[in-house]
Amino acid sequence: MTYSDGSVYVGEFKEGRPQGQGYCKYSNGDVYFGGWLNDAPEGSGKMTYANGKVQSGVWKNGKIGTPPADPVTQTNTTKPVEKNDVDIYAVIVGVSRYETFPHLKYADDDAFQYYAFLKSPEGGALEDDKIKILVDESAVKDNIVKAMEELFYKADENDVVMLYFSGHGINGSFLPIDSDGYKNRLTYDELKTILGNSKAKQKVCLADACFSGSLLAMKSAYSQSLNLFYTSLRESAGGTAFLLSSKQEEVSLESQGLRQGLFSHYVIKGLKGAADVNKNKIVTIKELYDYVYQNVKEYSQSAQTPTIAGNYDPNMPVGNVR
Repeated sequence: MTYSDGSVYVGEFKEGRPQGQGYCKYSNGDVYFGGWLNDAPEGSGKMTYANGKVQSGVWKNGKIGTPPADPVTQTNTTKPVEKNDVDIYAVIVGVSRYETFPHLKYADDDAFQYYAFLKSPEGGALEDDKIKILVDESAVKDNIVKAMEELFYKADENDVVMLYFSGHGINGSFLPIDSDGYKNRLTYDELKTILGNSKAKQKVCLADACFSGSLLAMKSAYSQSLNLFYTSLRESAGGTAFLLSSKQEEVSLESQGLRQGLFSHYVIKGLKGAADVNKNKIVTIKELYDYVYQNVKEYSQSAQTPTIAGNYDPNMPVGNVR
């Protein structure tokens, strides 16, 4: 929902009004993620202000308070989910407001939506210390590299690391907000080095960027579904998978009708269950690629062709369905 002042809410609705879990990107640059009711933060949530200040806690009528506990959180944590020895670490990057390149309309929103997915049970319910989101001004190269090294190097041989990037790309590189196309590029060689130095069993890179396929040229419900997801992760043979939005020579499209990057729209839709062809409640990397490939190519009338590369287990889980 887009409000009259330009603020945008993305999340759950009830009877046509925003209610439940979601995020709001305010017109002044503030960003909120958490519970929502009566067009304002309600319940557990986190506000990141445009000036960098962060407030986390329990909100009431749009204001943060300090009650003893959030009833929703109490309900969800009375029976802790057993994740055993598998952890997921994720870095999410979205850049729309470039200074030296044309602005993108939806790359920042795509990043927030993917962040919301990973925080949800379908995406693994990642804890705050295992996920980092960098959007627009914060998405400079140094911050991206630092976040990847900080999180990916924590992972051990049982874990999963994941990079999601939505923004501009040129052959051989993703472009952080401080890149002019030559300086401060995030090259594929750098990315491969960081992933290669991580001990993680499974490594996933999702990139919604122009020419991203040039990488190929470079050498119960809640607890039950989560337990199934983490069990499937343990059983997977692992590997490294690069799921990319386009071929080497193609641009990646944004859709006014979908109000998203075309690739990101179908990635998130597929992860939420549309790609679960065999209906076993687990979305694998192969199922996701097949779904995204078919729908993006059809929607773009073959102007954009998603690609996949790497040495990976086709049955690597990337999402679960409640």
